[in-house]
Amino acid sequence: MQTALGQERILERNSASLVLGFVLSYLLCPWVTLWPSTIPYSYLGIFGTFLNYLVEHHHKWVCYMFWVSWLIHIVEALYGIKLCQAKGITDPAVQFQWFVQTLLFGYASFGLLVSYKPAAKKQY
Repeated sequence: MQTALGQERILERNSASLVLGFVLSYLLCPWVTLWPSTIPYSYLGIFGTFLNYLVEHHHKWVCYMFWVSWLIHIVEALYGIKLCQAKGITDPAVQFQWFVQTLLFGYASFGLLVSYKPAAKKQY
């Protein structure tokens, strides 16, 4: 990707709707996992009924899913740093941004990094 100044843009941004979905899930998953007794199920309609069912009958699996998903995100973010180095992204600030973005957004960000193709170096 090229910017208006001709400099290569390395860090890609996710769409606003995707970010909103992730923010809501990042608020809801820990809430259901760690503090299920504080959720106002009756105000959430059918979704509240579904969440209440999960908490009452499958809370152990909800907890497993929550912690395993964080583990996957951490591993993915660490591999993202290695992938940055392999693709020639050597700026530590940009690598850190990729780490944080991949940690928060998972494969939605990691997929952008995997598909990134660095500009070919000119050979003289």
